Amino acid sequence: MIRAFVFSLLVSLVTFSVVVAPSQVFAANPKHVTIGFIPGENPETLRENGVEFGKMLESKIGVPVKIFISKDYTSLIDAMKEKKIDFAFFTAMSFVFAEKQAGAKVLLKKIWDGPFYWSTILVRTDSKISKLSQLKGKKFAFVDKKSSSGFLYPQVQFKKEGIDPTTFFGEVVYSGNHDASIHLLEEKKVDAVAVFSNDAKAVDSAWHRFAPKTTKVKVKPLWISAPIPNDPFCVRQDFYEANPRLSHDLMFALKELDDDTKQGSHFKKLLGVSALIMATSQQYEPVRDLVKELDLKLE
Repeated sequence: MIRAFVFSLLVSLVTFSVVVAPSQVFAANPKHVTIGFIPGENPETLRENGVEFGKMLESKIGVPVKIFISKDYTSLIDAMKEKKIDFAFFTAMSFVFAEKQAGAKVLLKKIWDGPFYWSTILVRTDSKISKLSQLKGKKFAFVDKKSSSGFLYPQVQFKKEGIDPTTFFGEVVYSGNHDASIHLLEEKKVDAVAVFSNDAKAVDSAWHRFAPKTTKVKVKPLWISAPIPNDPFCVRQDFYEANPRLSHDLMFALKELDDDTKQGSHFKKLLGVSALIMATSQQYEPVRDLVKELDLKLE
């Protein structure tokens, strides 16, 4: 009788563990996920594209997708830190800070022409400026102090050449996004800009993406940086730990949309990429070195 009781108890415990364990490991999905974007272009255009992107992704994962457009680089990091967003497309440099401050975990990275992009300083071809030293006293536009191509990489070059941007330029403008910087240059409101390029010769730069199609203005590069790791797509670490299945479902849904023969082309256009590929934190070590070299702080 005792043996029968013990056997019955063991069966009950095993049955209980089989029933309970899955609900502990795979918690119910959250009511929605929120994905953050940095305004690298016109915020309204980005919002429209983001909403359409969210609907495409939502159809894949079966969970509502909300879009968060930050006003600048720091506010996107803060949004993840404050758990207002679960995923985000960061720049390489903002990711390094988000990793430390907000627990960002890299999943994928954007690809344009390759796994890297570049920073370039552009002037109009009708300008007499042909080298960086001739920018002294001129009006210069950076994108944002957290922009890798639009601010930080140029700082390294200026440092090498003994240029202090705070005293060297006649005026410094922070446009907020690459699109705005290009329009400032096109309209002669600044003499030079620091923006991204998709190739090492600045043939395919922010100018070629954002300059008005009707413009007759042409530009030339004064300087082009070393390669910069492409922008990563990240998840908040604590969200990942609480929702591992959903995090992976979303990551692979992005890859499926990227590879889809019918929707892929439009999906890539919405994100402004040629592909999304797997990425690791280690790939951003050169950017961490940059942060150390310039002794950068999260403001």
